[in-house]
Amino acid sequence: MQKKQEKEIENVMKNLIESFNLYIKYIRFEKNLTPNTISSYSADILHFVNYLKDIGTVKTSDLNLSMFREYLKYLDNYKYSNATMIRKFSSYINFFKFLEDNDLVDKKLTQFIERPRKHHRLYSFLSQRETKILLESIKPVDDFSLRDRSIIELIYSTGARISEVGNIRIKDINLSENEILVHGKGRKERMVYLNHIALDWLNQYLKIRDNFILHLNKRYADDSYLFLNKDGKKLSTRSIRSSFKKYVARAGIGRNPTVHSLRHSFATHLLEEGAGIKEIQELLGHETVATTQIYLHLNINKLKKDYGRFHPRAN
Repeated sequence: MQKKQEKEIENVMKNLIESFNLYIKYIRFEKNLTPNTISSYSADILHFVNYLKDIGTVKTSDLNLSMFREYLKYLDNYKYSNATMIRKFSSYINFFKFLEDNDLVDKKLTQFIERPRKHHRLYSFLSQRETKILLESIKPVDDFSLRDRSIIELIYSTGARISEVGNIRIKDINLSENEILVHGKGRKERMVYLNHIALDWLNQYLKIRDNFILHLNKRYADDSYLFLNKDGKKLSTRSIRSSFKKYVARAGIGRNPTVHSLRHSFATHLLEEGAGIKEIQELLGHETVATTQIYLHLNINKLKKDYGRFHPRAN
């Protein structure tokens, strides 16, 4: 009797896993999502599938709204952030939609599921003075610090994400036009621009870039990427974050911004100097202007502070 039950559960899981595998193939080969997105979706959905196994769900077609709601209560134990839960909901809803479109579930689940609202928070950014202090505190004394200064100047000049910077290849750079083609979220491409200071540092780095690969066996190096590590391979985002943290501590600016704060600083400083929100949206690669509008709130806060400081009757 026990063996029969175990066989039934095995058949159940086979059915669920088959649906899961079909979906992963779909988002990889038809939707052409990025490897990072596929990895996140896979982890989210597999966790849900394993939950279903534990509660003894009979088959994929037996999924219902009540099961999903119980699973959400179970997730409360993990105390996930708002951003993580929004991503998880996207994973589940897209998976359910796939099951519905392929008649693998009997009930339409997605029409009853509402995504959690995004909790907007003010982004951390550096003032123009703090940014100048940070950048000028990075004194290149070797190839590595010259590379790091070039990276940090590039991020502040372009507003590019750290992942985008790490993925820049030599072929993406057009020095004569002061521009770089970056590959953003969802494999979308956009052009970003180098100011004259960032361009100067990048040119200095390019003169010594071969030092990262000349002493290595070419089989183990990958010289197609712009920024390389000591092994001549693509520099990881983890390494960039670690270096940035070190330079922030040395600069002594009194707080601990992340490297992503430079992207926010880029947008905020453009807005302070009169750039339009639509132009900033394009430079940042935001899909909608609603995402970019957070910087309007940042600017309003600055205006309020300036009013309090400078208006003769503010106090």
